[in-house]
Amino acid sequence: MTAHQRTRRTAPRSAYLARGLSLIELMIALVLGLVVSAAAGGIFLANKRVYASTETLNRIQENTRVSFEIMARDLREAGGNPCGGGVPIVSQLVAGNTTWWQQYDDGLHGYPAGTAAPGTTSGSGTAQRVADTDAIDLHLANNGDIRVLQHDNPSANLRVNSAGGIEDGDILLVCNNTFAFVFEATGVNSAGGVVGVQHNGGGSDGNCGQEFQYERNCTGGASGDKGYCFLVPAGSSVNPNCDKHARSPATVVQVQSFRWYIGNNGRGGRSLYRATLENANGAATPNVVETVEIAEGVTDMQLRYRSNGGAGFVAAGAVANWAAVNAVQVNLTVAGVEGALQGAYVEGTDGAALSRDLTHVVALRNKEGVL
Repeated sequence: MTAHQRTRRTAPRSAYLARGLSLIELMIALVLGLVVSAAAGGIFLANKRVYASTETLNRIQENTRVSFEIMARDLREAGGNPCGGGVPIVSQLVAGNTTWWQQYDDGLHGYPAGTAAPGTTSGSGTAQRVADTDAIDLHLANNGDIRVLQHDNPSANLRVNSAGGIEDGDILLVCNNTFAFVFEATGVNSAGGVVGVQHNGGGSDGNCGQEFQYERNCTGGASGDKGYCFLVPAGSSVNPNCDKHARSPATVVQVQSFRWYIGNNGRGGRSLYRATLENANGAATPNVVETVEIAEGVTDMQLRYRSNGGAGFVAAGAVANWAAVNAVQVNLTVAGVEGALQGAYVEGTDGAALSRDLTHVVALRNKEGVL
């Protein structure tokens, strides 16, 4: 074999070793890279959507927990007093239960959707009530603890150890282990270091009688009728106008009233609100002294009530006697809200905001009966 022949045989092998990737191989590599990148991106986006949905559900659960927990505190204490739930409550307020501030002995009062709640405007403004949702007023007496020093005449002032911020027109409750009376303070005076709380009746005063009368519909105004004496000091004789009396400790507390409702939060959504109500000189419409947004994203609230001896829960319009209600069923609709997460990240598969309906039953501690 000649040298020329050997050279021709080895030339193709050198050309083969020097050859790179073909265009087809390069395109296949690029496609595979794009597929891997797309898969990684898809996994990232899917994980981000799952994270967003989970975060939205977490916020829904948190808002639901806050709503139920704070609202349940007021519900459980409705109609309560520092002397015990078994003490009979007698309202000394004139005209019975005709206005919101005369309903303390009931403990609560519900307003169904479409029914106005005095003092709270329904509309589209911030903190205004959403008209198609329920609302509820709760009355409780756990604000302050003023000790009665002497009350040995049914028409006399309650002599107490401190005024405790009491003002004319405040709705108060005085109680011992026998009776609890709801009345309006018609004056507060101090003489010789002793504070006296007046409870006049008749005229423009808000009490049906000056004396504490344990018959529900008291009469007499300022006529000087007989009544209950809360604290006759030991060793003192009993005034003949005291048809019943006690020598045991007695307490005076201020009655508080709160309203729970769904309102517009001014950010394009709805929230759960708690308003503090105050007597406005006996007017049918209370003063709303404070309105607090409790939880955002609460879009609806439906309330149902169970009365002692009743077969089940009914709407507010079917409650015949609010004093007999011993449990409240609270149904809240809570939706995801836009914050750090917006748009599709707070929406479900139907394009609507994620939401949950949850129901909670609260028993009223101060009412008789079992669920």
